[in-house]
Amino acid sequence: MPLFSERCPVLLIGCGNMGSAIALALKGAMANLALTVIDSDEQKARKLLGEQFEGKVVSGSAALGDEQFDVCVLAVKPGDAVEALLSVQSNLQASLIISIAAGTSLFSLKRGATPASRLVRVMPNLAAIVRKAVSVGYADGAVLSADRKFVEVVFGAIGRFHWLKSEEEIDIATAITGSGPGFVFSLTQHLQQEAERIGISKEAADLFARQIIVGAGALLEADTRSPNELKHAVASPGGTTAAGLAVFEQTEAMPRVIRETIAAAAMRAKELALGQS
Repeated sequence: MPLFSERCPVLLIGCGNMGSAIALALKGAMANLALTVIDSDEQKARKLLGEQFEGKVVSGSAALGDEQFDVCVLAVKPGDAVEALLSVQSNLQASLIISIAAGTSLFSLKRGATPASRLVRVMPNLAAIVRKAVSVGYADGAVLSADRKFVEVVFGAIGRFHWLKSEEEIDIATAITGSGPGFVFSLTQHLQQEAERIGISKEAADLFARQIIVGAGALLEADTRSPNELKHAVASPGGTTAAGLAVFEQTEAMPRVIRETIAAAAMRAKELALGQS
């Protein structure tokens, strides 16, 4: 019997921004996929998925009946993860369960899964909405090579995917990959505010700040030079960029802010993990 059936029934629990991005990427990546989505706010889920979405959307597990699923993607809040699995346990007798619930350990997830389930933790980020995410994952010992390939297809469809060697690494990586977009948005916000402060109109400041980040990101993606090399390509000796970088890169300026920001995010990720264990 094949690991995944020809029809490949998949259950997605939780259809917010991340869940809907994964659902749409799944449908685009796998022609044989039969996707069922559970979200307590069925109307909102349908709106996020769009009118063209071909799949079943229900508000609760009672609507599943006795249907069995090859795969479950768990996209709920960390505190709801185990309860959500328990509510559909009879529908996931021997399923691959992929959890994106931040800080929720495999040990905790096993409390809601059957002994025959295979468990994977993945941490994507918000750029999944535009299929530019970076996602990291860790699989327990029961996960097979076919499971790994499925995970790679799913999260490769929303950006880049990278396996980690230990579960501890996923909580550390969350401080960079999961939280990173928020830090970039904050930088963009402050660039906009400073542009306005020195006299640029609000509309122009918003355009400039956004396009600076978009353009720099596109260069990082397309150019093989390191970030340091690209930085120096912008900064002519004695020029305006060099003058700004002399302030930006002072030991007690951006290097300290980045170090303390990542440390705070990593510490919170560890706290969440300990709270769920």
